[in-house]
This record gives sequence, structure tokens and C-alpha cells, in this order.
Amino acid sequence: MAKICVVGAGVVGQATGKGFLKLGHDVTFVDVNADAVERIRNNGFRAIFPAEMTLGDVEAVFISVSTPTGEDGINLSSLDQACRDIGSALAVCQGRPVIVFRSTILPGTTRKRLIPLLEKAAGDGRVGEHVCYNPEYLRENHAQGDFDRPRIITIGQSVRSENAAHKLTELYWPFDAAVYRCSYEEAEFQKYVNNLFNAAKISFFNEMREMAKGLGIDPALAFQLTGHSAQGMWDPLYGTHDRGLYGGACLPKDTNAWITYMEQSGFNPIFMRAVREINRRIGGV
Repeated sequence: MAKICVVGAGVVGQATGKGFLKLGHDVTFVDVNADAVERIRNNGFRAIFPAEMTLGDVEAVFISVSTPTGEDGINLSSLDQACRDIGSALAVCQGRPVIVFRSTILPGTTRKRLIPLLEKAAGDGRVGEHVCYNPEYLRENHAQGDFDRPRIITIGQSVRSENAAHKLTELYWPFDAAVYRCSYEEAEFQKYVNNLFNAAKISFFNEMREMAKGLGIDPALAFQLTGHSAQGMWDPLYGTHDRGLYGGACLPKDTNAWITYMEQSGFNPIFMRAVREINRRIGGV
């Protein structure tokens, strides 16, 4: 069994660490928050502060610190500090564990920012050979179950981290889920596509719900039936192929008719206007 460190003991970090503990791995949680460290210890798990971290015999380090949005966009300060802490621990040991980033980060962050930070702190320009990006797909209220029973596992890597990606794949082997390996940037991008699609779908149905209420219609049955009738619901790959604009006999005309009807009825169909504008901008419909 592997010796694993989980840096960042929030929802994602705890689900990750406890998931590997169930498989018999030796897991240590690392966090800067004293309350979090105490709470984890009181629950019977090993937890330390970054200054106590030693990595000589550790085989994998999973990093799941928060990346909140600030005034200037994504705030990477906690992730930057985690890289410095891990790099400092690497500087005084011979071992080179697989370094696995799980935090949600924008495309290019692993290659252009995090690996250079690690290598500088470690004083070793080859640390990048051990870095992977492994996005999480955990729902906040079901994080442990989602980790224990993953739908897919995505591993971002570079050419020089091929061996690290192979080791990480082996760690995930007992979960019996399809493993997809790609570049750092593809994995980072996919995580945002995953979250933004969820945001867009919720927003679409929120707008439809508001329109229905304004028209005096209960949308519950319509939404339930849409789940079975709309190809975009029952075909998971619908719309993902590069076939250009939406077209055919129905989609453009029905979108235009709906927008006009809503505007004439005194409503503001923001989402559907955006749908039409996107298609007009990329080719005109």
C-alpha cells in the first residue's frame, strides 16, 4: 500500500484521503488551519501542519486547496503557498512522489505556474516530471460517495510526466472506473467545461421556470417530459460534435419565435437571446 499526503483538508481533500484510507493506504492530511487539523485528529485520522510535512517515503501528494474567485478572478494564493511548502519539503529529501493537483484551475496553470513554483522551491528543475493534474467531480453533499464510486477519472500530464501518470493510474485501478489521460491543459479545460455546463443547464431551466410562472403554467411536468424527449437530455454527446451552428427545420425558427413571443409578452429571455447571439456570432442564423 502507498503512503499518501493530502494537502488541503476541506471537502475534496477529506473525501480523497478517506477514499484511499478505505483501500488500506497510509494517509496523512496536511492543512494550515489549526481547527481543521484538530478536528481531523479528533476523528481518529493523522493530520499535520505544512511545516511538519516530510516526503522522503511518500509516494503521492494530492493537493486540493481552495481556489476562490476574487476581484481579479481566480485566487491562487493558497495553491501557490502549497507549492512552496511541498517544494521546500522536496528540497530536503531524496524521494520524488507523484504530485497531483486536484484544485479547479484555468488552462495553462499547471504547466506555466505551478510546476515552476514547485521546481524553484525544491531547487530541482526535474520536479515537473512527477506532476499530474487530476480534476475532481465531487458534489459537495455527496463528496465521499462520489470519490468512492467515480464515473470517470481524468489525468492531465505532460510528455515528461508519463511515468507519474502511470503510477497515478495504478493508484486508481481499484476504483474500477475508466481512466482518461490527456494534456494538463485539456484536463484543466475539461473541468471548467464540466462545471460551466452544469451552470448553463441550471440557468436555462431557471429562465424557463420564470417564463412558465409568468404565463401561469406549472413547468414541473414539462421539465420531466423534456428529460425523456429532448435529444440534448438523453444523448450525452448531443451538441459536442464540431458540426457548426444549430440548424435544421426547428431550432433556429423556434428560438426566434420564442424570443419574439417572450418580448411581446413583457418578459426578458436573457438566456435564449445569448443562445441566438452565440450562433449569429460564429456564423449567422
